[in-house]
Amino acid sequence: MGSHIGNPLRQRILLSFVNPHRHPPCFDVASPHFLPVIGLVGGVGSGKSSIANHLSSRRSIVVLDGDAVGHRVLEEVGIKDQIRQVFGDLVLNHCGEIDRSRLGSRVFGDSPQQQQARKELETLVHPRIRAVLSEQIDRVRQLGTDEAIFLDAAVLFEAGWNELCDSIVFVDTPLSTRRQRVADSRGWSEETLSKRESSQWPLERKRQHANWTIDNSNSLDDAAGQLEQILNAIHKQDS
Repeated sequence: MGSHIGNPLRQRILLSFVNPHRHPPCFDVASPHFLPVIGLVGGVGSGKSSIANHLSSRRSIVVLDGDAVGHRVLEEVGIKDQIRQVFGDLVLNHCGEIDRSRLGSRVFGDSPQQQQARKELETLVHPRIRAVLSEQIDRVRQLGTDEAIFLDAAVLFEAGWNELCDSIVFVDTPLSTRRQRVADSRGWSEETLSKRESSQWPLERKRQHANWTIDNSNSLDDAAGQLEQILNAIHKQDS
């Protein structure tokens, strides 16, 4: 049975590192085999998470969700205080927590003000997210019980987190499919999708910097099968 961040055991191990003051668990056994970190990139709504989690249901794989880590980092007291100092109280909800919708309206878009605000936000949160992801990767490798780690992060290249990866896979999904998917799952309009993607690398640039490409224009099982072939090829290269 595969493993992903929703697995209770790994959830306890991996999420412990979101708290910068909590001591990580100690593991004495080092990984006896090559455990690759495979980054997943693509357009917004490309289905990266679905493909990775589908494959993890039949292979021993850990799926790290960069967006989920980012959301939890926003809950850290130190990060919240820094964001409040930069963006003011208007990005907080009535409970004093970061309102991601309000914050998003400040940082996503093409205006010079939004672009500058996004750079300021990324300067605050990206280093912390990278640190958490790096710690998660180290712990999984020390466990030595899995055959791969998939790192699903929307801004993998933009944030420099590709440096944590051994290989990168680009998930190629038709725009019409992605539009429908984000409309159904997130209630986004085409304009919202466009604003979010404007903050990322163009898709062709992501494709060119990736090592592999998956065609996600057919079924989920088909895309997961392609990812499995890539995983097998990566392990074969190391053998």
